[in-house]
Amino acid sequence: MTNRVEFSAEKILMHLDGWRIGETANTADVNETISPFMTDSEATGKANKVITNAELELFFNEALNQAYMYTNRLNVDDLTVIEVNVFTDAVCKWAASNLWNKYNIRVNNEDMEDTYVQSYGGLLYKSAITTLNQFINQRITGFSTITDNTDNDDDLWIV
Repeated sequence: MTNRVEFSAEKILMHLDGWRIGETANTADVNETISPFMTDSEATGKANKVITNAELELFFNEALNQAYMYTNRLNVDDLTVIEVNVFTDAVCKWAASNLWNKYNIRVNNEDMEDTYVQSYGGLLYKSAITTLNQFINQRITGFSTITDNTDNDDDLWIV
């Protein structure tokens, strides 16, 4: 039986307050008149950001690949079911971080786009990385020992 990291839109959206899945991304209607004030029903009924399920899945797959590279893994087949769940939660946080950073930009005085120095996306990223640190596969790139040649005391061998 192989353990799999499964896509979960709900786990990603739980980290993004008020975001919802829709058919198409947020677009303003040209004919719609914009009122500067919102009613209570509008405030509770509208999403902060509407994104497509395809975009969520794309960001999840990108975060999964980044997590595999970060942990020096090609899969999670050697992990228990509980460990895979923890790994999946970290990947969902990483995907939420990437989505947050995509849609939350600021424009400085020179009309250049810039990301916030410390943002909620950065906090999600740090949390994901802290969790994934436990799953890093260590690779030994070189190993050598010194052995004593019992035939001749002057010869030491490096193996």
